[in-house]
Amino acid sequence: MRTKPAPSRDYNLLALVSAFAIALGYLQALGSLYVHHILGIGPPAADFNPSKLQQAPDWLITSQQTEQVALLILLTAFALLTAQRLVHKLGVFVFVSGLTTLARYASLKAATAWPDSWMTQDCLLWIPSPWYGQIWVAVVVSTAAVALGLLLLHGFGRSRSKL
Repeated sequence: MRTKPAPSRDYNLLALVSAFAIALGYLQALGSLYVHHILGIGPPAADFNPSKLQQAPDWLITSQQTEQVALLILLTAFALLTAQRLVHKLGVFVFVSGLTTLARYASLKAATAWPDSWMTQDCLLWIPSPWYGQIWVAVVVSTAAVALGLLLLHGFGRSRSKL
């Protein structure tokens, strides 16, 4: 009689992937603090004003855009190294992307009490150009990404990790 592989391997890998995403979200929060400080828009700032971002020097916008490209490269490499099956690689990428954004906002809230509410405006994406929206949009999309990533990772234990 064959036995199923121990589920602890799945949980260990999920814990590793989650720790990576949370640490990455924290680092993104630190970057956000610097950018907001340079622009004089907080956090903590109750009123995010996208017009201040439009007055930002080109080097600042370019640095944020290249940071997001670097983040996509890092997430892709991590997903490629973490799983063998294509569906699981995609699951890792989507899961980590969503959890990273959630960890970014949680880190900002813990460190600065910002954002003040789910309705607070922020620059949600920098590429291809700055895109503004309320934080609840990023939270909903990121939560859905985490859920989709977990769905794609269902049965992760059947593929062997390369780590």
